[in-house]
Amino acid sequence: MAINPGDLTAEQVILVQAEAHLLKKVNTEVVQNITAAGFRVIMITTNQPSIILSKMYSRADINTDRVFFIDAITNYALGKYEVDTENTLFINNPGDPTDIGIALTKAMEKFENEDVCIVLDSISTMLIYTSSARILKFIHYLTNKIRLSDIHGVLFAAKNGLDTGFMIQLTTFVDEIKEE
Repeated sequence: MAINPGDLTAEQVILVQAEAHLLKKVNTEVVQNITAAGFRVIMITTNQPSIILSKMYSRADINTDRVFFIDAITNYALGKYEVDTENTLFINNPGDPTDIGIALTKAMEKFENEDVCIVLDSISTMLIYTSSARILKFIHYLTNKIRLSDIHGVLFAAKNGLDTGFMIQLTTFVDEIKEE
């Protein structure tokens, strides 16, 4: 498995790269390990709608009460606006890192007294919706927010799905790269 709870230390950001066809499986395994260790997961999803991830996690016996979603794909895919729920904030466009950042701040405030791990699924998918330069700025913001907040972070990307220049920049923002 890509990440064991012992791999997570405060202020650390881990990039998990997996073959595209394995991303869902690896995502589930990582979230299962993190929640089982008592962490609160704030899942920023641009890849799978939160309702799909929630079902997937339930089938894997993950305590979904420990997962809070920032869903940046459902509204975009449906073409209508879902109403935020107790465990999900909906963003209108997966290519809008500003709205994702605002939602992240709200979620972090909600769980400020818990041991939090922010998970981003996935960098590769974000590249479909916005420029690589804008995504790098967002990842830089995100990794620094994680470090300054003394929490944990996991970023997912498809192996070989990022161009060399992008990957060089990205590696300067993370502490460790794990490959599946």
